[in-house]
Amino acid sequence: MSRIWSSNSIGDAAPIAGWGAFGSLAGNGEGFRSLYSEDQTSRAWNVTHPAQTTHAPATLDPVDPIEEASREGFLQGFQEGERLTREALEQDNAARAELASALRLLAGSGEGALATMLSHAVIRLVAQIVGEVPVDADVLQARCEAVAACIDGDDARAVLEVNPEDLPLLDMEQTGVALAANPALPRGSVRLATAEGWVEDGPDVRLDRLRALMDDMEGRL
Repeated sequence: MSRIWSSNSIGDAAPIAGWGAFGSLAGNGEGFRSLYSEDQTSRAWNVTHPAQTTHAPATLDPVDPIEEASREGFLQGFQEGERLTREALEQDNAARAELASALRLLAGSGEGALATMLSHAVIRLVAQIVGEVPVDADVLQARCEAVAACIDGDDARAVLEVNPEDLPLLDMEQTGVALAANPALPRGSVRLATAEGWVEDGPDVRLDRLRALMDDMEGRL
């Protein structure tokens, strides 16, 4: 299977050209080259260190400006909606805190103080409504007729006084009493002047009556 050469056989051996020490192969540039030689640029290829890139560099897809603008607009809209929601929530929290504080103040007050506050609130609300509602001609005519019914049949000097701006709204023939303008009267009010005195009706008079009723209720609590 194997043959062991003797020293005599080795002496008869002759060297083959081009075959020698492995270092000489790397030195004369023929045959094998050393993997660890300094000249790494002259070799044709190497698995660990390829001479050139084996694949094309990656390229980024171009950005669509319309899509980018749409994305930015959506983001801005979302942020704006979040800001508005946060501000509305803060306002609601502030309103609830103010209401809770007012309720605690009412709870700490006595019944008399609460009645006073309610009375003032009602009077202020009614006065505001009366001041904002325009004068109704039918209501004013009915008010004049009701006041004129208090006149005695033989009192010929009776006169109904109204505000000058309300005078065109009234029908003297239907009222049956002489009408006169009185700038001192508020709109909607009627004053019947007789020899014995005068009778007045209107929003201010009824508001005074309401105020008196509220004061009476406040005194009973």
